[in-house]
Amino acid sequence: MALSPQDKAFYEEKLGWKSFGILYVATVTIGAIAWPLLAYVQDWSNGTTERWSGNVVFQVALIGFMLGTVVSVLMYLAFKFLLEMEWLPSRR
Repeated sequence: MALSPQDKAFYEEKLGWKSFGILYVATVTIGAIAWPLLAYVQDWSNGTTERWSGNVVFQVALIGFMLGTVVSVLMYLAFKFLLEMEWLPSRR
């Protein structure tokens, strides 16, 4: 079922730069914090945290930052694809 013009305009407004910016900041922040934390907890459970240094934390946080960037762009493009194919639900 095709989206009505009002629904399409609503979704296009939600797909703006502000929404993408919020999504980007959220996923990058989560990636930069959670990725090193997850790796540290895994090493801590194995008893191998003595090899951790500030440089290692920075590099792992950078990997998390890049993963967050990829995830946010993929989510944005997937939503844009769903909008273009009109596979999003009607708001009624």
